[in-house]
Amino acid sequence: MDELALDDRYALSVGCRVSVESRAGITTVNWSVARLSSLDMRRPRQGEASVAFSCPRCHRDFTATVESAAKARRKRMVYLVIGSVLLLSLLVTLPMAFHLGGQVREEDDPSMNPMAVLVPLVAVGFIAGLTFFRFGRRYEGIRKYRLVRPDGKRTILVQGHRFD
Repeated sequence: MDELALDDRYALSVGCRVSVESRAGITTVNWSVARLSSLDMRRPRQGEASVAFSCPRCHRDFTATVESAAKARRKRMVYLVIGSVLLLSLLVTLPMAFHLGGQVREEDDPSMNPMAVLVPLVAVGFIAGLTFFRFGRRYEGIRKYRLVRPDGKRTILVQGHRFD
């Protein structure tokens, strides 16, 4: 599976907000996106490490947490397996929902309505399965982007920037 292929190098993708335009109830945000990579950007051998970098457009200082390749591969595999299992569960729940949904039931029937359980299971399997699977395919092991303030403290909110 080349979806699990992560090598020892990593790249940071940084988007800096250029402008915000509002017209007739529609807001458009324009971004300047840069991909930061070099031969020196290597993952730690074990665990995770914090790396410092600067936005090429506005020159603000940031930090990011980079995981080792093994840890990132494990997390990616877990996300892909959970997503796949949830999507495969649709092979059981969806036909069952169609089958039971087409049956006629008596008004006085005291038994539980199986559709009250199957419809949420189908919705969760579809939405969560696609979400986990998509997140697993994109997971690179780079997280916790923080803005470094002038006093050296790191903020949780990074306004005006996006990280892919």
